[in-house]
Amino acid sequence: MARVPYVNREEMDAAGQEIYDRIRNDRSSQVVGFQFRAMLHSPKAASFLTSMGATLRFQSAMPDDLKELAIIVVAREWNSDIEWTAHAALAAKAGVSADKIEAIRTGKALDGFSDGEKVIVRFVQDLLRKKDLSDDAFAAAQKLLGTQGVVDLTLTCSYYTAINMAQVAFKPELAPGQTSSL
Repeated sequence: MARVPYVNREEMDAAGQEIYDRIRNDRSSQVVGFQFRAMLHSPKAASFLTSMGATLRFQSAMPDDLKELAIIVVAREWNSDIEWTAHAALAAKAGVSADKIEAIRTGKALDGFSDGEKVIVRFVQDLLRKKDLSDDAFAAAQKLLGTQGVVDLTLTCSYYTAINMAQVAFKPELAPGQTSSL
């Protein structure tokens, strides 16, 4: 059960409803997910955070497969049912194989991963596990993605870490009828 009540659109003032609608529209969704509805107790901050997420998801300099790979690595590191369930499906749609998704989910070796995929996985894991990143790991990601791409990768890790920290604190539920694939 969520630790804070979910905010409903009709409970918000006009400015809050505009933020609610922007979150929904940014994600091409009929409803705002529970995790965002929990954050809407602070609508302006939620707006900034979710706008950053939408920009990184839909206007990233990273190729979709590598972006979604990075997101599922973050989700796995945080044990996030919500992010894993949504983004594992998006990773598959973007071309990440089921075997690779399963390797991330189970923590298996990166056998069969391309060099570029290994760069992404190691970059994310080093940031989250070591709280550090070697010059070599950064240079490899920058060579793979370019300067804007490595910035987008870093900000993607930052955004999904923030989202996952909010999930740890607020404990939002999966959408009705949705089952965790983590």
